[in-house]
Formats: sequence, structure tokens, C-alpha cells
Amino acid sequence: MISAGRGLFERGHHVTIACAKDSIIEQKSREKGLDIFYFVIPADIAYWKGTKLKAYLKRHEIDVLICCQNKDVKIGARAARQVGLKAIFARQGVQNLTNKKKYIKPFTRYIDGIITNTNSIKTTYESFGWFQKNFIHVVYNGIEIPEKIEPIDLHKTYHLPLATNTIFSAGRLNYQKGFDLLIEVALRAKKQNLNWQFIIAGEGKLKSELVHSAKQNIVDDMVHFIGFSNQILSLIKSADVFVLPSRYEGMPNALLEAMAMGKASVVTNVNGAPELIEDGISGFLVNTEDINQLYEKLHELLNNHSLRKTMEKNAISCVKNHFTMDKMIDNLEALFSNQMNKST
Repeated sequence: MISAGRGLFERGHHVTIACAKDSIIEQKSREKGLDIFYFVIPADIAYWKGTKLKAYLKRHEIDVLICCQNKDVKIGARAARQVGLKAIFARQGVQNLTNKKKYIKPFTRYIDGIITNTNSIKTTYESFGWFQKNFIHVVYNGIEIPEKIEPIDLHKTYHLPLATNTIFSAGRLNYQKGFDLLIEVALRAKKQNLNWQFIIAGEGKLKSELVHSAKQNIVDDMVHFIGFSNQILSLIKSADVFVLPSRYEGMPNALLEAMAMGKASVVTNVNGAPELIEDGISGFLVNTEDINQLYEKLHELLNNHSLRKTMEKNAISCVKNHFTMDKMIDNLEALFSNQMNKST
């Protein structure tokens, strides 16, 4: 949403990010040149917070409010509705909203629509049966790619054996992302005497457990957990292929980045992944937790240079046609404009 805010700002809109003081969100927003409103909703019942928000919305003549958490809808959208805001939306991902009665009132009375980033999430929310037609809007994430990305010598940087294939992945080190499955894939590759090296960027509560598992399975010389990195695009560009073994996802930004970098990918067929990857054309989709498929498709990509190059070209084309920042901002502007026209 910060990137969306910057895109809207560059088109002449005034954009403010509401966040906690000294937060990462504040830091990222200031880097993008966006205004900051210090505002935190501590709980779903913090209705007193609405007074401060209402004063800000009226003073700055805000037209559109986007709520990014459920408590933002319960408190923030309610306050915005009370001061007659013209367009109020909730931005909802795969884990945000569940089919519980407590959400019906705020999500049907206080907002004008839901913005989500995959059709699979839209289908899930529509199955709740609460919402009127055309209430849920899919706006795909746009991606900003710097003009020049410098590659990294992975073998030298991470002391990898020469003449080995490099497989990259990134994400939070938790159960959702399925990195434990890559340890099993690496074990299978080792038994076949394959020269594979897995580079996994990210932090999370399962890091020590994953590192221990790799060592216990004697693949710690093949699976490397490198921690947080601010050079993700360079790492992706330098690897041979990208893999994402997630058990569930929204619209996986790491995959979007990999495709923009021109990488053929092997990803699990969950949520937004099939809206990015055309199986066998721009990458491979595999079943969730299917070690055999993960191994086989990685093996096929690493051993079929022609196929890999074709998929790389198709991946770049997909991003340029459907997932640019300009396209995302176009869709947001159109959505907000339509709602504003309805309100007049």
C-alpha cells in the first residue's frame, strides 16, 4: 500500500499514511515522500480513537480512506462514515477476514468495498454471502523494478562449491512458507548426487528449527539460510531458478519479483500463484506438500536449458502485461473515481 500511495502521489493526489511513530511503516513512507499521520488503533473496542481520526479527516478534507486491518474497519471506517467520507475501502488479504458474525456489521455498514489482490480471495469472501454484487474488487499488486540490478556471485558470497546449480527462495521462516519441504528435496537431490544449492533469505520463528533440521539430515552443505537481505532482487537475478513451496499464499510478491527478474519458477498451486504462473508456460505449478513434484520440476528446469529460457521470457512478459505499478495505480484511480461519482 505504501508503493500504491507513492504511485497515487506521483499522479497529483495527496496521500497520507496513518501509522505508529518510529515504526517501519513510517520509515518506508518517508522514504517514498509521503505525509504521516500518527495514529494507532490498539484494539477492536478502542472507539475513543475515532474522535482523533474524524478531526483529521475533516480538517484535511480527505476523500478516500483505505483500511488495512480489521480493527481499522471497526474503528476507522466507522468514524469516516460518521463524517460523511465519500469512499471507504478495506484492503483484505488471505488471512484477514473470516466468516464470523462479528465482522458482518462493520464490513457491510461502514465500507464501500473490499480491495483484494487475487480472484481466489475474492471467491472466498463472496462465499460468505454477506456482500452485495460487485462489492469485492481485485486489484493486482504492481511491482517496481529498478532499471539496473547488479548480480551477486552466489558461489563466492556463500562459499558454494563450484559448478553447482543455485535455487533461490525467500520469505518468512514459518510453517506457511514450507521451507521444511526444501530440506527434504535437498536430501533427495543429495542421494542422486545432484549438485544443487538452496539459498533461502528471510527471518522467522522457525529459523533455528530449520537450520537444525538441515544439519540433522546432513544437507546443511546444500541448504543455506542467509537471514534477512536487502538485496533480494540481486539474489533472484543471480540464481538459476526460483522456488516457492508455500502451503498457502495471497499474491506472493516474492514470486512476482522472481518473474520480473526473468526467472523460471517452481511454486505450489495455492491461492494467487495460478494467477501469476501459467503452468508449463511461465513456470511450474505443483501440488502442496508434494516433495516428488517439487523435486521433479526443479530437476526438469535445471536440466532443460531451452525450456528454462522460454519460461524466463514468458515470465517477464506476464509481469509487463499485467503486474506493473502503472496498471495497479490505474485500477485504484478508477475504483476510487467510480465510488466518488456514486456519492455525488
